[in-house]
Amino acid sequence: MKRFVRSERGAVSVYLILIIVPVFLFQAVLIDFARIKLAEKEAESAVKAATRSVMSSFDTKLQAMGLYGLGISQEKSEEVFRTVFAKNLSGQVSSGAFHYVDTRPIVQGERVTPVYTLASHDIFERQLLEDMKIKAPIEFTLEITDKFRKTGTKAPFQFGSQFSKESAELEKLIDQREKKLDEAWQSSEELYRKTGISHTYYQSRIAELDSLASQIGIQTVDEVRNEIVQVESQLQDVQTSIRDLDMSISAISQAGPGGIAGMQAILQSRQALGTQVQLLSQKLKDLQNLLQLIIKYVALLAVTKLEVQANANEIGLLQQTIEPALRTAKQRNDEIRTKLMGITSRPDSESAANGANDVFQSVPVIGDEYFYKYQTAIASVTALFTAFQEVVDSVQLYTAENTNKANQANDGYWTESQNFNQTQSVLESTRMEQNGAISANKQQQKNKIQTILDQAKQSIGGCSLVSTQSSDDELYDRLQDSGSQSSPKGFYQKYREANAQETGIGSEIAYDLEKSEPVSLKAMDMLEAFNNAAEVMRNELYVNEYALTKFNYRTLALEMDQIGAPKISNERGDPRSHVLANQEVEYLLYGFSSCPANISSAYAEMFSFRLAIRTVEALLDPKKELLNLGSPLLVLLAAAAEGAVVAFQDMTKLVKGEAVELSAKFASPALSLTYKDYLRVFMLIHSNNTKLMARMQALIELETGKDLMQATTYIQGNAASDVKLWFIPQIMKLLDGSGVLGCKVTGNRCQFTSTASVAY
Repeated sequence: MKRFVRSERGAVSVYLILIIVPVFLFQAVLIDFARIKLAEKEAESAVKAATRSVMSSFDTKLQAMGLYGLGISQEKSEEVFRTVFAKNLSGQVSSGAFHYVDTRPIVQGERVTPVYTLASHDIFERQLLEDMKIKAPIEFTLEITDKFRKTGTKAPFQFGSQFSKESAELEKLIDQREKKLDEAWQSSEELYRKTGISHTYYQSRIAELDSLASQIGIQTVDEVRNEIVQVESQLQDVQTSIRDLDMSISAISQAGPGGIAGMQAILQSRQALGTQVQLLSQKLKDLQNLLQLIIKYVALLAVTKLEVQANANEIGLLQQTIEPALRTAKQRNDEIRTKLMGITSRPDSESAANGANDVFQSVPVIGDEYFYKYQTAIASVTALFTAFQEVVDSVQLYTAENTNKANQANDGYWTESQNFNQTQSVLESTRMEQNGAISANKQQQKNKIQTILDQAKQSIGGCSLVSTQSSDDELYDRLQDSGSQSSPKGFYQKYREANAQETGIGSEIAYDLEKSEPVSLKAMDMLEAFNNAAEVMRNELYVNEYALTKFNYRTLALEMDQIGAPKISNERGDPRSHVLANQEVEYLLYGFSSCPANISSAYAEMFSFRLAIRTVEALLDPKKELLNLGSPLLVLLAAAAEGAVVAFQDMTKLVKGEAVELSAKFASPALSLTYKDYLRVFMLIHSNNTKLMARMQALIELETGKDLMQATTYIQGNAASDVKLWFIPQIMKLLDGSGVLGCKVTGNRCQFTSTASVAY
């Protein structure tokens, strides 16, 4: 044994084993590791190929609209993915050949996950932009806006819009001032009427009190009453004496003839007492009449003082009504003066091209002296009536002196009131006559405009020519929920909710042809809106052009090319054949649930735009007689009345598909626009309308029948596969937890998962 241990025979073999085995093990691990990584790359390529194969099955109907969305079901997607993935793995190739790696799919390990759909506004808009960038129809839009600037429309548009705003603002201030002056004058006339009535009334009352006072003298009620008592007592005594004499006469008569001499004496005494009774009775009657006069005087004096106080309160209330109205009128007058100074001080206000601005030179500004004299006169009348009240309150007995004093005070306020009314009525009559003339002229211009508006409303039409009302109603019910409980949610509401937006029907755009003045003013605002919109080119232009390219509108079938032949659509999905005929762009713009509402809104806005342009033309050459009246709004209405006639003629051509020259006065070289061009302008002006995307999606689903909620544009493919380990799986399993392998060892195979994402 000892010799065996110490023997050196076979040492080389052991040494070689100790050297070769680790090298072999290292090589085995390295080979399997390389195979795993190669299999992993192969699986990644297979997953990408499978994912791309799934996405190649796009919907052809959506493609006709320039959109790409998955056109197969989820089950079909996973089947295609599974098949392509398996066929791209080396383990699925014929087993007769040698394969360095034998990657095989793991059953039930494949999964296709939809991530984004065309229902998302971000995704939807991105595809629209890509489509329009390729086809480049936006150049026409850029050309139009560029022409607007080059033809010199910006300055006239800005002038028209600015003139309209300033006219409306000034008119509002003027109306407020004149309204307050009318209120003040109405109360002033009431003050004049009351002072006139009061003067006549108190003149008579003072005379009555003076007459009573002259009859009464200086006696008082108590004195007269005491004297009446004394007279009544005397009268009673005399009457008692008469009764005693009557009894004596009766006794003498019974005594016989002997008492005749005594009888005569008694009769004389009784006669004297009778005369005294008559005198006392007359005196008593006079005293009683005097007492009634005194009572009447006292009562009349008290009533007069109360009446004067009540009249003074009424006059004071009128003053409290007049003065605030005058203060407000003066404030508005000051604002008018300030605004006019700002307008007339601008350099462009002297431009000959902007002739309508001359009207601002004639706007009436009332001097401060007018208000000062007005308020002073009213205060003076009130103060003089208060002085009259004080005189009446101080007088107890209307002597000649007091009567004269009261009459002078009564005449004082009435004289002041007469002088004020005589002077002020001339000013107010002139002012109101001018206002009346301006108002009548305004109404005349409004009536002219209204006549054209009524004709325009009768000429809107459009819907009866393209489809029946009942079929349109059914289509709009599918587009937008009509509001009934039995109808399902409309496509529009669905896409609004999918993008976390409110689902209100219609838009913030509202144009009508109802009232002449609002239509005229709002039409001028469109010029400023266009100028602002034309300054900036944004992605909204691409979206707008997509709408005008993929969808139909009222005059699509009426448009002619340069040789007079009907224009042909180059789109795969011809908009002329859409189920919602000749009204889709109008719906996109306004979003109402009926053809008449959308068509009439487009007509009204187009008419307003043409009205604004024609009004500016008239403003550049206004009627001189109107400028002198000093009413900017009247000048604007007169220009609008003139422009409305031409604008209506323009609309007749536009709805027939003809082009209309923008303006012959300020657009040089000439630029002609069609109905479609104006829709393009309106979409440019209203480019911030957040409801446009949902309406487009709703129209696409209505036309194609494809639910964009299911039209996937981005998917993620996941698949599992494994590869056989050639050498020592146990050693590879030791490396499994280290993360170096990138797979999981199960038996003699290593499993791993691959992921790929693809989007249109």
